[in-house]
Amino acid sequence: MAIYTRLLFVLSFIIILLASCTKPVLVGSDFLDDEKADLLYKDDFTLTTYTEKTDSVLVYGPLVSQQLVTYLCGELNDPIFGKTIAEIYAQPFLTSIATELFGATLDSVIVELRYDTIGSYGALNEAITMEVYRMIENPDFDQEVYSNQRFMVNPEVLGSRTFFPEPKDSVTVYTPDDTLLIAPHVRIPLNTALLSDLTTQDSIVYTNQDSFLNFFSGLNIKMSDANGTTNTMLGFNLVNSVSGMHIYFKNANGTDEDIKLIFMPGSVKTVYMEHDYTGTLVGSSLSPEPENDYWFIQGLSGVTSKMQVDGLSDLGTAIINEAELEIYCTFPDGDEPELFPPCQYILTQYKDVDTLKNSLDVIIALFRESGNYHTPAYELLYGGVLNKVEDGPPAVYKYTMKVTSQVKDIFKGKQENIIYFNPIDKSNMPCRTVMIGPGDPLYAPRLKVYYTAL
Repeated sequence: MAIYTRLLFVLSFIIILLASCTKPVLVGSDFLDDEKADLLYKDDFTLTTYTEKTDSVLVYGPLVSQQLVTYLCGELNDPIFGKTIAEIYAQPFLTSIATELFGATLDSVIVELRYDTIGSYGALNEAITMEVYRMIENPDFDQEVYSNQRFMVNPEVLGSRTFFPEPKDSVTVYTPDDTLLIAPHVRIPLNTALLSDLTTQDSIVYTNQDSFLNFFSGLNIKMSDANGTTNTMLGFNLVNSVSGMHIYFKNANGTDEDIKLIFMPGSVKTVYMEHDYTGTLVGSSLSPEPENDYWFIQGLSGVTSKMQVDGLSDLGTAIINEAELEIYCTFPDGDEPELFPPCQYILTQYKDVDTLKNSLDVIIALFRESGNYHTPAYELLYGGVLNKVEDGPPAVYKYTMKVTSQVKDIFKGKQENIIYFNPIDKSNMPCRTVMIGPGDPLYAPRLKVYYTAL
C-alpha cells in the first residue's frame, strides 16, 4: 500500500468534496436498491478486451512512496504465463561507527531476509537454492530505477543456501551468549574469505556511509535454477529489523563482537524483473487483435489488459448514476491452479500520457480506508476482490468493481474509452489471473449502468 502515496489521498479528498456538489449522482454503497428501481438500466454493452506487455514498473525512487513494500525473489515456470524471474539488489547500511572491524577476524557473515508472506507464490513445498553476489556498481540514490535495470556484480558466488521455504515458522538462532527465537526469515551464510577486505579498510570506510558504500556497493540476491524446474517466488521485507547482513567477528583484542548492517529507506533496494512468454497462451494473445476466449493480467512487470466499451452513446442525454463491472476468471486447459491461484485484488486504471494511474473509483475507496484494501468497506466501496462462483473443475471466480467515475468520464468524453486492469500493488505481487473473454456464453464480462435520462 506504500505505492499509493498519501499525497493522492489529499487530492482525492478535494475531488470528493467537489463531486459531492453534483446531483443526482449516487455512488457505491450510498446507492440503495429501491433507488435503483426508479432508474433506467442497461447491461448489453459490447466489451472488447486486449492483452499487452508492460515495459517496466518503478521499483525504486528517493521518496519512500516510490519504494517497494515486498521485494520478490524467485523463478516461476508457468504453463500459461511462461517464465518469470525476480532478483534483488540491495545496499546494507552501517548502523553505527564500525571501526572495531579493522584488524578483526571474521567468524561468520549471514544475510538475513525477513519473509513477507504476500510474496509467497508457486511451489512452497520444494527445496530451492538462493545465491548471494557482491555488487560492484554503486547505484545513484537520487535516481529512479525501473524493473528492467540490472547492476554490475562480481560473478563469484558470495554465499548460497538450499532450503525448504518456511515463511510462517520462527527461526531459532544460537549465539555465544543466548538462544533466540526470531520471526520467520531466511539465513544465507557468506564466504568469509571473500569478505576479508571488510577488516582492512581505512577508518573513513567504517565511519562514513558514502565511503562505505563506495567500498561495499551492495548485494545481489537471486534464486538458482540450474535445472530449469524452479517454480517458487518468495517475498521479503527488507526494511524489517530482522533483515540485514550480520557480521560476527573477534576484534583485534580477541573479544567476540557482532555488527549488523541493515537495509533502510535511505539505501537503494530494487528488484530486477523479467518475463518470457514464448510459446505460451499469453504469448499468442500479444497482438493488436482483441481477445475472445481469455485475457490476462500479471503482477511484477507482467502483462496488463485493457477494455473498450461500445454502446454508451445509446444512453442518449443522460446522467450516469452507477456503473458496475463484473469480470470472471478461471484456469485454461493445462493450467496448475494449486501453484498459480488468481490475484486476490485487482483494480481499474487509466493512461495519463505513458503512465497508468488508478481510477478515481479506486482512489476514493483507498482514501476512505486509509489505503487499506483488506477491509469489507473497501470491497463495498470499490470491490475488485476475488470471489468463487463455481467449484469446477475448473473453478470460476468473479471480480465485481464499481467503475462509476471512470465510465462517467468516458461517457462525457473526458477520458479515453479504455479501462486498464492490473493486480493491486502490481510491482509487489507475484500473482496472475486468466480472465474469461467476451466470447463466453456464460461468463463474459458485463458492464451494468444505472442512469437518469434528461
